[in-house]
Amino acid sequence: MFSKRKSLSFIGVLSLVSLVLACGAGTTETVTVTETVEVIKEVPVEVVKEVPVEKIVKETEVVEKIVTKEKEVEVIVEVEKPDAATTDLVWGTKKIEGIFGLRWQGPYRTSAIIAMQGVEEPLFIYKNGTPMEPYTAESWDVSADGKYLNISINKGIPIASPKGLENIDFGDFDASDVCWYFNNANPSINAESTDPNGGDYAAIFGNCEVVDSHTLKWELVSPLYFCFPISDFGCLSARMGPQMQKSYDKMGFEWSKANHVGTGPYVQGACIAGDRCTIHKGAGAHWSGNDGNIDSLTQVQVPEVGTRIAMLENGSLDFADMDFKMVPSLLEKGLDFVETMPGSYVNQSIIWAGNLWEEVHARTGEALNPWDAPSYAKDYPWIGDPWQDLYPDKVVYTDTNNPAGMTDMEQARLVRLALSMAIDRNAINKNLLNDLGLPIYSEYMGPEYPGWDATRTTGCWDVGDIGTGTGVTAPPSTHACTGTEAIMGDGGIPWELPNGGGDMKLAGELLDLAGYPADSSGSRAGFGGDLVLQSYVAETGEVSLEVADTVMSSWKQLGLEISGLEEDYGGVISPRMRRREQLLPVLKNGDVHSNSYPLDWPLPTVDSSSSRPGWGPGFESPAQAYWLFQILPEKDPVKRGDMHLSGVDYSMFWQQYGGIYMIPKGVVAQAGITWDGWISHYANTSAPQFIEVPSGYSGAGAVYVK
Repeated sequence: MFSKRKSLSFIGVLSLVSLVLACGAGTTETVTVTETVEVIKEVPVEVVKEVPVEKIVKETEVVEKIVTKEKEVEVIVEVEKPDAATTDLVWGTKKIEGIFGLRWQGPYRTSAIIAMQGVEEPLFIYKNGTPMEPYTAESWDVSADGKYLNISINKGIPIASPKGLENIDFGDFDASDVCWYFNNANPSINAESTDPNGGDYAAIFGNCEVVDSHTLKWELVSPLYFCFPISDFGCLSARMGPQMQKSYDKMGFEWSKANHVGTGPYVQGACIAGDRCTIHKGAGAHWSGNDGNIDSLTQVQVPEVGTRIAMLENGSLDFADMDFKMVPSLLEKGLDFVETMPGSYVNQSIIWAGNLWEEVHARTGEALNPWDAPSYAKDYPWIGDPWQDLYPDKVVYTDTNNPAGMTDMEQARLVRLALSMAIDRNAINKNLLNDLGLPIYSEYMGPEYPGWDATRTTGCWDVGDIGTGTGVTAPPSTHACTGTEAIMGDGGIPWELPNGGGDMKLAGELLDLAGYPADSSGSRAGFGGDLVLQSYVAETGEVSLEVADTVMSSWKQLGLEISGLEEDYGGVISPRMRRREQLLPVLKNGDVHSNSYPLDWPLPTVDSSSSRPGWGPGFESPAQAYWLFQILPEKDPVKRGDMHLSGVDYSMFWQQYGGIYMIPKGVVAQAGITWDGWISHYANTSAPQFIEVPSGYSGAGAVYVK
């Protein structure tokens, strides 16, 4: 089978095998099929390449693969004709992770089951422009004192049994399943949780309590009106359907770690890490009335993008994850780019990790002692140190390189702004994304989001309530832009940088002002080889690493010593953020958003200590914590929107993120396939029951289905 095949010559074999189908018991008919198969081989060739930046990697050589056509052969095979036609689709992706049925058990990853959706179902959905429409939930309200969220669960929703376990009855979904899942996933309740969305839970929810079988009350950190009813629960990351306590109790811990059990129209089938994972339409009619139009969807691991392209061309794949730069040439071949959640985007930005500006936890009041973190062990140019003057006895280094009259906070802000200014977003979009993306300059705002204003400027902001021990009692304030703050104009930083950035002259002037002038050779002393850009293959695909190379090349042109480090986000970078040990900038995918973002999403959540001990922000800001706890109870949408935009202004002025681009969520697919369903935050795809295929189309997947 597919799992052990590594050569591209497998494509010819797969075309043959896909015709030999064991399609179940019943009457079959033997037919003869003539097919022309193109046999393709991989020829490894050692290539020596000059690269503009040094990467910290173990490998010492670069190997490229040259694909050559050897010959064409005509193959005649006999196949069994199924009794009834089924629609079985195959989706090629770079890697199939293991199944993490208990997401709070780590690692910080998502599995193919989550990527494909359809097994678990949310409490609420964003449907037809109506946010927060109850789904598995029947109704909700907030208690009069603002301390609890009350949710009623629909009765009679059966928990679907996985493929092969149809004889096991897991009962009906109820309030105990909800509370069991979210209490385990919420790090403020379960400190060991590594749930990817745990930071949002911790910032907003306390304990979830079962009132009766179909009623629960959920403790709120702050009186909560935001998200109710204007959001799709994305601000809480509770869009994800909870895993079921009943299946856990019946099947045990080890089984539950490797299986997802939900109420959706699809159930988990065979899932093998490094190979494939399948979901199947469940038996019988689904409670929602939407059983789905396809019988199965299988994700298969196809690491090489060239192999995915070949499999699309010969019909061995129905969908494929694809670098965006490949899309135009594939469209010319009659394939389609299918938005898997129309109107939704994924961002890529640089987070300037290690800027820890909170002395106490915004929610609990516990001491954080940021000066003990590795980011303040020495003077890193991109990390602002507010503790030198406040607590000189607690800081382990002496800051001596600030220009006269300039604080370390302003020096670091100028450095971050210079590095963001140097990034040519238009060139990245043209050369790496084939103009499918849009430039962004912040994690929190882009041209497709409500509230975008290309003419807006940030103003100049005080950093906020630092060093008082009070956390979130005082808001930041604006002031007249003076000195280095006003270098880009009296209005602070423009929301849209001229020409998409790439202004090397201005970037150099900013570094000069920050106290890092270039010498006669063009080199800038003071960074000491410390600047390392971390990257990984994000939701945007392998192009993420090419973007990282491009960014580092721009920084090198500024005269900076720069290197790259590719590391796993979930397994390495995120745990360091949890421990407050991450100090290197990270090129990361942004939160996966809908076009209802950001005015309907509390952006401060992840950039303050309020989310700890969740995944942990790389940038701790008391100002964002302040806005979070102002936004949550605010009933007036106009006031709430103003606070959101203030948060965007603050984040852009202090350069919490260096935004690069936003890109539609989508895959390359066979012509005529569409996928348009619910809009959801934190997801790349809508539910599979909304996949539509052309009349008579059966898909490539029968060979994979077990």
